[in-house]
Amino acid sequence: MTQAPERWHVMGAAILGGVLAFVGLQAIALSNGIGGFDYPLDDVYIHLAMAEQIGRGHYGVNAGEYASAASSPLYPVLLAPFAGSDLQRYLPLVWNSLALLAVSAMLGWAIWRAGFGLAGVVLGFVAPFALNTAIVAYAGMENLAHGAASLAIVLGLWRFIETGRVLVLLAAGVLLAPLFRLEGLALALAASGYLALAGQGRAALGLAALAVLPVAGFVGFLLSLGLDPLPSSVLAKLTEQNSAEGAIILRILQKLQHNLHQGPGLLIAGGALITLVLARLGGADLRYQRFGMAVALAGLAHLMLGSIGFLDRYENYALLIVAAAAILLLGRLRGRGRALLVAFGFGAVIFTYLPSTQVYAQWNVRAIQSQQGQMSRFLKDFAPVPVAVNDLGYVSWRHSDHVLDLWGLASGEARRARFEGAPGWAGEIVRDQNVPLVLIYDHWIAEGRGADWIRLGSLQLDIPSAFLGGRTVAFYATQAEDVAGFRAALETWRAGLPEGSRFLFAEAEG
Repeated sequence: MTQAPERWHVMGAAILGGVLAFVGLQAIALSNGIGGFDYPLDDVYIHLAMAEQIGRGHYGVNAGEYASAASSPLYPVLLAPFAGSDLQRYLPLVWNSLALLAVSAMLGWAIWRAGFGLAGVVLGFVAPFALNTAIVAYAGMENLAHGAASLAIVLGLWRFIETGRVLVLLAAGVLLAPLFRLEGLALALAASGYLALAGQGRAALGLAALAVLPVAGFVGFLLSLGLDPLPSSVLAKLTEQNSAEGAIILRILQKLQHNLHQGPGLLIAGGALITLVLARLGGADLRYQRFGMAVALAGLAHLMLGSIGFLDRYENYALLIVAAAAILLLGRLRGRGRALLVAFGFGAVIFTYLPSTQVYAQWNVRAIQSQQGQMSRFLKDFAPVPVAVNDLGYVSWRHSDHVLDLWGLASGEARRARFEGAPGWAGEIVRDQNVPLVLIYDHWIAEGRGADWIRLGSLQLDIPSAFLGGRTVAFYATQAEDVAGFRAALETWRAGLPEGSRFLFAEAEG
């Protein structure tokens, strides 16, 4: 009889698979970039800009102006070391590498625990790539750390079933998941509810406190600064969702319908359903049925309230938890086809995500370097003046002048004005704050543009494909006396644009 692999064999295979996939993505990005390391998403630099101010004892993206531009309570704090130095740039890479190792190890443990034999080594090696964790780590945001904390909750609940003890793994996941992403509250409170149903009332209350009190403290902190109780990006998403007509239940159903019309949404829904079925097939033991219910409800909550996409990162934690729960529950069944079922599921995820992964890996870093990176170079080296933008990130990190965020992540006033949608709303805010230069995607602001803005030209990209807010960034002066100076600066700056980027003055745009 073939000896079953040891736990560390499967976990080691998973870690190796995750590292190789991640290194491969970085190698592709570096080979296609215009030089040097960068992240494939401008949002990383929002967190870095926030962290830079946190390192100086402030909270925002501009000195002397409070703002909650980062959606994560904890992630900007983790990026605060080395603020103001070149080393800070690499902290998202470091934290995501650690998160990838943790996720890979936990996936490997779940596969080993399910008892797939030697096939488990192969499944462990494939799991991090198959479940799209490498691309989420590559994005550089807090999402994979949230995924790691969410997996810790799932595995912690499983260990509670096996041992009857609330282990540190479960408590750590419940504490950290909501601090990395506020939607982590759903799974954390589901875990608390599970313990309550298991007759562990005091432990359940303790877990609920671990989940809720730090978030309540963060809300209190924001209110003490005179800010809204939730980060601006969260409020923006909630406002967009609540702009739909009908009652709250109807809007939730509309969100659910929207998410189920996308491949990743169907994967999560399918994984949640399979989890429920496997929990029932394993017998009448309520412990496992409640486990399946807790995980499935958390996945469903994301489909009803959360988002799908944005470099495939928002929904990844939900995909991870339903996959891990289904794998663990499969371990209670018998039959040679179990490993094939997992392989089939992995294949479905790969088939869903591979087209977008190929695009992000090949071109997103180059696109960020060629667009936001060049905007930042212009502002820092050629036109060091206050600026208004609608895609906050690279231009705000290590920028000494004021950056007005017209999309509203760093400005509650701009966010509210954008949703009210009065003609010329952006022009009024820019005028009130005396900002001389505006760099925007025209279609994002539309009728909000100032009637007196003077178009200087546009930065245009010629890159095959990438996840961006737009391929053309319009440059405007807000005062006639600044036009000549800006045009001279643009003339010098555009001579250094990389291949694939070009700046056309207004008269040449046609």
